Amino acid sequence: MPSTVLSTRLTPRDHDRLRALAERRGSSLAATAGHLLAAALDESGEYRPPQDGVLVAAVRAVLEDVTAPEAVMNRELAVHLARAIERREPGHLSAIGALRKTVESAQGAQREHDGPDPDDPLTVLLAGLI
Repeated sequence: MPSTVLSTRLTPRDHDRLRALAERRGSSLAATAGHLLAAALDESGEYRPPQDGVLVAAVRAVLEDVTAPEAVMNRELAVHLARAIERREPGHLSAIGALRKTVESAQGAQREHDGPDPDDPLTVLLAGLI
């Protein structure tokens, strides 16, 4: 949806609170401020903050077993990118390629951390040759 730029001044305390809220929501500072303003102006009382959608749920499902530190970092980045794509934030089209690479990096980092699967038939065969 098209939007209009708004410039405003905040106290340092309010800016810090807004930044903390944006981090908790996993969205940008500008998007969070826009959502808060929209909620304040909503006279119908039906305003709801954006929720994670199908893409974020799919990324979380694909990477739910990730535990290696580097893989976890990539998982969190993938979730952030998925949110930006779902919410059509600026740059969301270019985030699609980055999301694919980040998911692959998380999976690769986890595989590297786990080492070879001891139940894999090829691993069993090779172990028998040593």
